[in-house]
Amino acid sequence: MEIHQRTRVIKVKWMVTDKSEELKKMVTKESWYVEDILRITAESFKERNTDLAKQVKHDYWDVYDAYLEILDFSQVLLGTFAPNSYYLRFISGSVIVSKILLDITDRLKDIAENIIYLVKEPEINQSIMLPEMFSFSQKMLRRSLRIYVDQNIEGAAGVCTQDAKIDEAYSSFKEEIIRIVQDNPRLINRGSMLLDISRSIEEISDFATQIIETTCYILMAKHYKCYDDELHEFSLEIFKDEYQ
Repeated sequence: MEIHQRTRVIKVKWMVTDKSEELKKMVTKESWYVEDILRITAESFKERNTDLAKQVKHDYWDVYDAYLEILDFSQVLLGTFAPNSYYLRFISGSVIVSKILLDITDRLKDIAENIIYLVKEPEINQSIMLPEMFSFSQKMLRRSLRIYVDQNIEGAAGVCTQDAKIDEAYSSFKEEIIRIVQDNPRLINRGSMLLDISRSIEEISDFATQIIETTCYILMAKHYKCYDDELHEFSLEIFKDEYQ
């Protein structure tokens, strides 16, 4: 009877491991969609191409469908196997990562809508800064997803440093656009749309750090947060300092 019980436990653990790998593949597939949509969005902005922007809005729904599939699959895993420890954290964490990817795509859809209106207006020279921000956010997202897929947090702190650089770029861009609009109020519409785009890119970089933070929790069962260019174990003091 005891041998039979041990055999059953081993079989269940094997099945949970196998299904967790399947879940990871589903999240990885969703991430491919999102990375491609981010690439298309960057091209759409750089080339002032409304057809690409419309494609982004259309492809958003593919990511939404992928998220719903992951949500359903994870609920089946939790209900069937009642996992604990690492596998519970992995399954719930993977759902969080999938939702983050959907949130990123939502921001890209917002950018695409702005691009459609922006191409009707003459360019503002300072918009040349945005392709660099796009490129940086692409690298951040790719790196954070690699850390999730590998389930290895080596290099995670580097994503926090990159996020700080995006924050600096956004602040600098915002100040420059505000100055331009103040000097020439006729540019207010264009300036507002560029600010919306830059803010969305900055938010995408924040989402990349959330993938890192979620992966850290999956692996270490502790909460970590990107703060002051570094990855810190979460504390109430950090939370208070950040939101005061």
